[in-house]
Amino acid sequence: MTLPLHDLARVTSYAEADEILCSRRFAQESKHESAPLIGDTVLVLDGPPHLQRRRLLAPLVARGALADYHAVISRTLDRCIDAMVEPAGDEWAADLVALGRSVFLQFAAAVIGFDDVTDPDATAELLRHLGPILEAVTVEWSTRDHATVLAEGEAARDAVIARFYTPAARRRAELVERGEAPTDLLSLLAAHGEEWDEDAAVREVVLFLAASTLNNVALLVHTAHELHAMGSSIEDMTDEQLHEAVYEALRLYPPTVALLRRALTDVTLRDGRVIREGEYVAVDLAAANRDPAVFGPDADVFRPGRPLPDRVRPWGLTFGSGPHLCLGRAVVTGSPAAPGVHVQILRTLAALGLRPDPTREPVLAASAQRRHDSYPVLLRHRPGR
Repeated sequence: MTLPLHDLARVTSYAEADEILCSRRFAQESKHESAPLIGDTVLVLDGPPHLQRRRLLAPLVARGALADYHAVISRTLDRCIDAMVEPAGDEWAADLVALGRSVFLQFAAAVIGFDDVTDPDATAELLRHLGPILEAVTVEWSTRDHATVLAEGEAARDAVIARFYTPAARRRAELVERGEAPTDLLSLLAAHGEEWDEDAAVREVVLFLAASTLNNVALLVHTAHELHAMGSSIEDMTDEQLHEAVYEALRLYPPTVALLRRALTDVTLRDGRVIREGEYVAVDLAAANRDPAVFGPDADVFRPGRPLPDRVRPWGLTFGSGPHLCLGRAVVTGSPAAPGVHVQILRTLAALGLRPDPTREPVLAASAQRRHDSYPVLLRHRPGR
């Protein structure tokens, strides 16, 4: 089922958007077209099944798991950079999108349990399949032919299942049978096998693969771009200032165009707006996150650390709100035990002298989402040199 945005009631104010997302009088209706890849996952389930799935997956974002993910990035970041840069005079040329995908692929592998992608050939193979999968799980916003996008994504998914998912899932099942505690998604799937069939398990894996790479890479690029445009030196920024920059990029560039909801009954919002039973609404995250009534008259401007009203998060509604608040938020925003992973990566790139390449133009994705297919950069140094 396709729900064109121009046929839906559009919600653009922060207050209305937050109220709708928090209300249990609206049902989740996003991701219809991409259902063959991510249907019935934690992202799109509703009500008690959604709560049960969140509880099952919660160990993946517990404090100990977050520390493990930082360790994964620490031991793979330099290797990923070193493998993806090329000489460019006195500097080194790279593409921040490709580099980000390579780094976050290692992160995704740790979350899921794909334990052999550190091999360069395996990494390259998985990266080849990643692009079509990422476009297919966001097919609702693609400007290409949607049937073609889905067909390419499903073919890439099938290749990932055969090469990575099936052998890794078998190994994880053996470990769980021997009494080892689940530490990744595949182990959790094996430990709770009564709640899954093979198709459902694959869709959850595809969701985690896409969410761990697509959104994180887009955020990394947006943050680096905006900081450079401001003339900010990342090396001179504190962790708190870097977090504020990441939050502001999250606010300005939410990873989805809109969240769709359906009214389960007649609903009168606090401002008097009436949504009739069965009516679909599109919560426009970009508009809500730029509501001048909440974020000020310069809401369209990148201004980290801007003053905010009480109970308003600096990233706005980018992680959603209410029962569908993003499960992996702490990976990005950080915790008392560790900073967000983007701050960790930006620190390393800043030390290598990251700057946009003035001779090569960035390329935007063929999507209504604001993200890049390419963002050329230069580095003054190469890891270890």
